[in-house]
Amino acid sequence: MKNFIWLSCLLLASIGFAQSGDTVTKDVEGHDHPLLKRYEGSFIVAYTEKAYDSYKLILGKALNPSADTSQGKRIEKEQTIEGRITRITYLAPVGRSALEVSKNYENELKAKGAETLFRGATPEDLGYDFGGLPQYDNLNGQLFGYSHTKARYGAYKLENTYVAIYLTEFEDGATKYPVVKGQTAVQVDVVESKPMEEKMVTVSAEKMAGSIESSGKIALYGIYFDTNKTALKPESAPTLAEIAKLLLADPKLNLLVGGHTDNVGTFEANRDLSQRRAAAVVQELVSHYNVSARRLFPFGVSYASPVATNETEEGRAKNRRVELVKM
Repeated sequence: MKNFIWLSCLLLASIGFAQSGDTVTKDVEGHDHPLLKRYEGSFIVAYTEKAYDSYKLILGKALNPSADTSQGKRIEKEQTIEGRITRITYLAPVGRSALEVSKNYENELKAKGAETLFRGATPEDLGYDFGGLPQYDNLNGQLFGYSHTKARYGAYKLENTYVAIYLTEFEDGATKYPVVKGQTAVQVDVVESKPMEEKMVTVSAEKMAGSIESSGKIALYGIYFDTNKTALKPESAPTLAEIAKLLLADPKLNLLVGGHTDNVGTFEANRDLSQRRAAAVVQELVSHYNVSARRLFPFGVSYASPVATNETEEGRAKNRRVELVKM
């Protein structure tokens, strides 16, 4: 069955879904994780980020990737971790081996004090069809699924953060990315282990008023957006309702609505994002809560005013906020 799927995908490749003669010259999307920089000259071709989910970290060789998980025969050992998950796919410069790229990542993590949990550098180390495991099979088409000969893998732990790096020199398979035979593809997965956030954090209008009276501002964490998006999520409604109550109770109060971000990405990109998010909050209050637009001023701060370090996920979470400042 797998051979049939492979042949079908190769047919798709012939009509433009697969490999291209072009080369990647810039990131398609996303950015490096703050913990781990990229191999020099690499480009991002795929990027996903989830604030909270589960991830199965591979800690042993593949036994039979097609086995039912209930049989316990798919892989030697796995560990399920819950937390913030970032998955980044890079293409290394043509001519750079998986060995060289892998060693650079290993050295970088070693310098940071990371513990090696499992590492494999040969087909014997990684077992049967390692790229066919669910973590990599059909990831970005077949970028990893049919290229096992020079594959390398490492799983690492640094405090509460887990890193899995899988590299291989591309041999065959259908993928929409312009990869050439022999080019090293790199999958970097970072899992920041943490308890699930209690999302329903609502500050009452009375507490907002008290903080504004004493310090001139209030930081709010009950207004939610998806990563790199500006549309307000439905769970923001309770906090928005309390802001409206605050303004209704004090007709003379005017507010600067400040959007704040962490330092992931460039300053200008975050300034634009934070400005549009602040404007979205103002627009929602005006259009759905009958607040006068003259009483609100949206302002994007980017990461110019952190309240915690940006070196940890906990700190970055504190920096992602909306602040109301008395005008």
